[in-house]
Amino acid sequence: MQKIYGFVAEFNPFHNGHKIFIDEIKQKFHPDVLIAVMSGNYVQRGDFAVLDKWTRSQIAVENGVDLVVELPFAYAVQPAELFAKGAIFLLDQLEVNNLVFGSESDLDFESLAFKMLQMDTSFQQDYQKNTASNLNEFYKKAGINILDQPNQLLGINYVQQILKNKYQIKTNVVLRQDQSYSATKIRQNLRDNNSVADLVPDSILNALKNDKIIMWDDLYPFLKYRILSETTDSLHNTYQMVEGLENKLKKEISNNNFESFLDAIKSKRYTRARLRRLLMYTLVNVKNEEISEVFEEPYLRVLAFNKVGQEYLSQLKKRTEFITKVGKNERQELSLELKADSIIKLINNREQNFGKIPFMEGKN
Repeated sequence: MQKIYGFVAEFNPFHNGHKIFIDEIKQKFHPDVLIAVMSGNYVQRGDFAVLDKWTRSQIAVENGVDLVVELPFAYAVQPAELFAKGAIFLLDQLEVNNLVFGSESDLDFESLAFKMLQMDTSFQQDYQKNTASNLNEFYKKAGINILDQPNQLLGINYVQQILKNKYQIKTNVVLRQDQSYSATKIRQNLRDNNSVADLVPDSILNALKNDKIIMWDDLYPFLKYRILSETTDSLHNTYQMVEGLENKLKKEISNNNFESFLDAIKSKRYTRARLRRLLMYTLVNVKNEEISEVFEEPYLRVLAFNKVGQEYLSQLKKRTEFITKVGKNERQELSLELKADSIIKLINNREQNFGKIPFMEGKN
């Protein structure tokens, strides 16, 4: 049986720690194929990827990944449980039999995930606190630190999805020995115009010379227009717009920049990450039914591969459907992705879908 290994990533941006992670998987496990499910142009905490999905997937393949598949917007911009649900479903569709993820500490993730599933019915929401605080206290009961070691949270959720759905996927943990590589730190350095040369491969530096880093303030005028021009009833129909938040958005939208607007709408009930996701849904005008459609029929979209990945896709296509280009038939299936990506094109002036084909190492 082939050893098909997979992992989940944002590569926002790809850094030397990712390269170490990929090299360690290859040295330790010797996979026949290594697959990454990667967030597209939007990432989990309601932000824009530093580089677009085509650039990031190409760099991943050039640094040892055999095949990169896109995690759809509907799953990518979500809290950990739904993020993991979509990613693990796609890995199962890709017939991955081994999942690898990084962790700050060596835990028995399978036992902990099983324990969390059993405790699931006992979770009680304290409405005086935000969801993150509630979850942190819930996880603390099982001895899991999700605040200081966030990869633990994703790891637990990945394993929970495997157990819930009885996927035939084994789990493997690679310890993060070097904590100096932080995508958050790199993004902050980029925003402050500080050098990141010692933290990322040269290919990232070259890409950054040609790409504008998209930040919320670039899109804030568009968000402002959406909130000002829509009625409260229309805003209420936005995905995850609950408990009258549309009124709060209308009230505070006069703020001059995105961060001050975020500060104004933040409360004990909602974390910044939760609100950033909501504002992303508002910007893209995401409706409940658009998310539901993707949840009902998740799709596999190929972004990049090398020769090994190409050969594996040739095997897989006999059993599994996947998308390699956007034609007439794919427009409906990818409608939410096309809408979201059109906003990225407004800023970087690069086509994200039509006429795009996967990067193949050695050919493009």
